[in-house]
Amino acid sequence: MLIRAAAALAFGGATVFWGRPTTAGAAWVFAAYVWLLLADEVWLLRSERPGPSRGSALTGLVGFALAAIAAVVPLVAPADGVLAGTGAAALVLVGASDVARGLIARRAPSSGVAPLARDLLLVGIVTVGAGILLPFFAGLGPHAILGVAGGAAVIAGVLLAIAGLSLRHDAAAAARVA
Repeated sequence: MLIRAAAALAFGGATVFWGRPTTAGAAWVFAAYVWLLLADEVWLLRSERPGPSRGSALTGLVGFALAAIAAVVPLVAPADGVLAGTGAAALVLVGASDVARGLIARRAPSSGVAPLARDLLLVGIVTVGAGILLPFFAGLGPHAILGVAGGAAVIAGVLLAIAGLSLRHDAAAAARVA
């Protein structure tokens, strides 16, 4: 979670401090961000080692992989409308994957609610919301497109950082025996 939070905060910071992005530059930064999210999801899948009955990680991986493919399209055809459309599709896929994983984790028959279920739901809702809004900002240029996506990334990054640090703290406290 901390790696994903760092990627989201780095992307959000880049969008905040980049004064006049070109469409091609914005496409490269956005594609790099989505590919970092995919790499983090693969890392998470590897660390979770889901069994045949646990589809939560695999559910997330499919959405992230499709988002990574969509994020490559503006690199080939850099235009504001293409960047906004494929960026919206990528954000909705990533957000929907997070929402699905959060719902699956909440309904898991394990003891209690999974610790990240609520955080994944919130991050997913924020990301889907940004994806829905993104096409409405296509006419305002790449700075506005990056602003919407970067704003959602900052919110998601802060939520994930808090969740990741809370998990580390709780795990460290539970590990103490004496």
